[in-house]
Amino acid sequence: MGAAKAPKPPFPGPPPWLLPLLACPFCRGPLREEGRCRGCGRVFPRKGEFLDLRAFRERPLLALLNRFPPVALGYDLWRVRSTGLLSGGRLDLAGELNLLKGWLLPTGGPFLDVGTGTGVYREALGEGMVGVDPSPVFLKVAQRRRPGAYLLAHGERLPFRDGAFGGVAIGPTWNEFLDPVAAAREARRVLRPGGRLFGLLLLGPGGPWGLFRPTPQAFLPLLEGAGFRGEVRRLGRLGLVLAEVR
Repeated sequence: MGAAKAPKPPFPGPPPWLLPLLACPFCRGPLREEGRCRGCGRVFPRKGEFLDLRAFRERPLLALLNRFPPVALGYDLWRVRSTGLLSGGRLDLAGELNLLKGWLLPTGGPFLDVGTGTGVYREALGEGMVGVDPSPVFLKVAQRRRPGAYLLAHGERLPFRDGAFGGVAIGPTWNEFLDPVAAAREARRVLRPGGRLFGLLLLGPGGPWGLFRPTPQAFLPLLEGAGFRGEVRRLGRLGLVLAEVR
């Protein structure tokens, strides 16, 4: 008889610094390490190696597209070029990352990247960043290319306690939110006093697939209504969002 196969080791839980920041996306009660809410008792499963804390909805076509492996595998190639193309050459990815660091790092962290995709912002924000995304396929690529703390979650209902972060980044995911107002309010909720928001979005009006594509004049009141003060700089077809908690 052959030797019995050793059982596979369990997937690691959240890193020690992250666990105290987690909260149930439904009742906001604290979470135990195994993913059980101490408040409402919900148990959040694992999807592969990621704790699944998704608690909202997505645009159906985008949800399908974002779960197609070739899209995630090829995303970095697009991401390297997209900032320059959409900004009309006014900003490239290196410049975007420098702006991100300059705006968020002075808060001291920790940092949250909403809609992290393949984890591009981790290279700027370091190990004190947690990335959330609703796509298991994208998070697999992120974990392989840029290892760190990642969770399955939606920006409109974040699985973190109030005031957990010094800085929040939301890249092009702004355009994909089903409820961008809720996403802005959630970003404000999880930021502590003095916290900062960095964002990048494709500006409108109009756009394919019914994506959220505001003008700077329309987006600024959305931010202010959520509890931020800041600015939206137009760079070609891109809007650069630099905001602080009021």
